[in-house]
Amino acid sequence: MAAAVGCGIGCSAASSAKDAMGPIPLSYFGLHLHRADRGTAWPNVPFGSWRLWDAGVTWAYLEPKKAYWDFSRLDRYVAMASIANVDIVLPLGASPQWASARPYEPSAYQPGWAAEPAQIEDWIRYVQVIGNRYRGRIRHYEIWNEPSDKAHFSGDIDAIVRLTCEAKRVLHQIDPTIAVVSAASAGGGKHIEYLDRYLAAGANKCVDIVAHHFYVFRQGPEAMVPFIRQVRQVMEKNGVGDKPLWNTETGWWLANGDGTPDHPMVAKGGWKKLEWSQESGDVLERALMLARAEGVERFYWYGWDNQYGLGMIEPTSGKPKPIVDRWRSVVQELQGATGLRCSQRGREWTCSYTRRDGRLQQRTWLMP
Repeated sequence: MAAAVGCGIGCSAASSAKDAMGPIPLSYFGLHLHRADRGTAWPNVPFGSWRLWDAGVTWAYLEPKKAYWDFSRLDRYVAMASIANVDIVLPLGASPQWASARPYEPSAYQPGWAAEPAQIEDWIRYVQVIGNRYRGRIRHYEIWNEPSDKAHFSGDIDAIVRLTCEAKRVLHQIDPTIAVVSAASAGGGKHIEYLDRYLAAGANKCVDIVAHHFYVFRQGPEAMVPFIRQVRQVMEKNGVGDKPLWNTETGWWLANGDGTPDHPMVAKGGWKKLEWSQESGDVLERALMLARAEGVERFYWYGWDNQYGLGMIEPTSGKPKPIVDRWRSVVQELQGATGLRCSQRGREWTCSYTRRDGRLQQRTWLMP
């Protein structure tokens, strides 16, 4: 458990990342909501940003037939976000079968969705339609999802770079204040190498924000730190070290408490199971502090109503899991905080920061 104690003079810990981002904004605390218009009650916790992945609003849903558009769900989501003053990041991608370069190729979703579009003109038109319709209401667009996984994107590096750069060109013509978020790979090793090749192939000239998915689902959040530092090295190498870094997706297996059976994706996939105890809340708190201390500007937790083992609410009853109370208290504690720094000494980790009320705080824990 992370213990909170008062912090005196000289207790701040050293950090490898510069604390140049100022107070922690509410937008740092992001969520994924999959079914906000299909039975999921709006979260009764503070959060400032919403990533619309696995929410039924990718290209294949919006334009299931060429020139036939269905904006009903996305319109509802945008209206919800406006009322709640929550910022949306919309991933662009998932070629509808009619537009796909390989329409019958298997994917993580439906056949053809992982392939790049056969005609770049269809992609350009899609981006133009979305950008114009939601001008002034959606300010962040992310390119595809986890392209280093062939089940999500089966094209080559040149294809994803071209999609990125065309999206940037089109969106900035519509509104120069729109920010393009890079295609985000998931994990370390070959996935960070993919980011390196993606940026080096020309995406470094076409992204305003660099994104990565810092999943460490077999370990605790401390394992994110070396991955974050490796991504920063890749960013520096490719001339985008001054751009914001976002963690647009990360989560852990959260045990169900309403009797819903564990989903095979996590039960057989080697995921670390966080039991129905304080453990899940501790992992949440440590993850948010460590990522921010390493200079990550947004952290999107996956997900609020996920039904495959990662949900913060129960998959059958919809009742909140214990992690929800910790999310609320952690956001209340960290929002507006400054000077967040973390350090490690053996198994012991320490994070310190100044709360928005001026009090110095420190969290110390032993890494499991």
